[in-house]
Amino acid sequence: MAAQVDSPARQRLLGQELIPQQPTRYAWARAAEAVGQEADALYLRLALLDEWLLALEERPAQASRTIESAIAQGRGVDADNLQRRARAVWPSILKDQLRPLWDMDGPDVPLPSELDALGADIAREGPGLWVHRAKDGRPRGLYLWLGVRNGLGEPVPLPEFALRLGRPGQQPSALLMQCYLPRYSTQQLIVPQSTQQYLCRAGEDGFVLPPPGVGWLAQMGEWFRQGASLQTELPQNDQALSRTGRILGQIGNPAVDDFIRNAQQAASAKASAAKASAAARSEARAQAASRSAATQGPQRLWLERLMFWGGVVAALALYGLVAHKVSVALACVLLWTGLAIPSAMFVRSLWATSWADSWGGIGVIPLSFAAIGAPFMGTFIAYSMYRLLVSAQARHTAAMVLLAVLLAIVLNALERWLP
Repeated sequence: MAAQVDSPARQRLLGQELIPQQPTRYAWARAAEAVGQEADALYLRLALLDEWLLALEERPAQASRTIESAIAQGRGVDADNLQRRARAVWPSILKDQLRPLWDMDGPDVPLPSELDALGADIAREGPGLWVHRAKDGRPRGLYLWLGVRNGLGEPVPLPEFALRLGRPGQQPSALLMQCYLPRYSTQQLIVPQSTQQYLCRAGEDGFVLPPPGVGWLAQMGEWFRQGASLQTELPQNDQALSRTGRILGQIGNPAVDDFIRNAQQAASAKASAAKASAAARSEARAQAASRSAATQGPQRLWLERLMFWGGVVAALALYGLVAHKVSVALACVLLWTGLAIPSAMFVRSLWATSWADSWGGIGVIPLSFAAIGAPFMGTFIAYSMYRLLVSAQARHTAAMVLLAVLLAIVLNALERWLP
């Protein structure tokens, strides 16, 4: 999680001390990146690379200082100038300080796991020297288990390089090999005063075959007796300063690991606390809304019922007023129009739903007929009630009809109950 400019993690980072001649100091750029301080990490890496080049150029190094001081120094470093200095220093490093080591008469070396797949097609020619042959016996590759010694006081990034066997000052022609770190190796650099092992391979175009009857071990010994030596070359991309800084930052440093772990735990705890606080606020709002709904629910229901029946009474009163003062026909037309508009909207919404196009929505048909008939039924009921109120003959007729209905119900019941 990205840290803010004035965060406690950044303050702790700025106060850390960088000690010259301590290779683990390069890892502090990782700590700056881990707490989200990309700009600090960039300036710190530039300052550390400048210090690294000063040591390789055998110039006075920086004194002990805090990371804050190093970042301030890194803001004034010219990256292009650093790149030029790095490209200039590599040849002398490869010539004088990184020494390829191969003991022709030394103890045997186990076959590297990278070559297990070649099976019986690979044969040992000497200590750490193997030849891969085709089925017809023709050499297809030459492998050499090589150590590279770093005689400097600073780590040197060296993931891969080229190895030539030739005479100093002359164009090498006897052997050209590409060297890589062994399988599963995670350290892409050689720490000061140590030896890193590499597996080097020469393809069919990378070597001159020995004379008939002469083995590879004897031939290489002859080349050495003639003044040839192992010479290292660096790929162009290895001379890039950005890659150098990235590899130097991979150096292990327990203090950096602890710092990153503590910063991540603090950020995680802060995020968890914020999440818990947000969840508590959300739950409190939900409970308040639930209590409000529980209180307002019955009140709202009674209010809606009151508004509905109030609207019905008002419509009937308006109908009666128009019918009494103007005409019954006009009152019927107005009431039918007032009922037809919401009825049409309801029918339209019914047929706009997706389930209305399937068998599951067959119920939309009777609902549509009911909505269409509602204006007519409502108008008829209003007209009937008005007639009952203003006409004695209508009341007499309604009473007779009601009496006939009740009589029919009683006779039907008696027919069912009497034996």
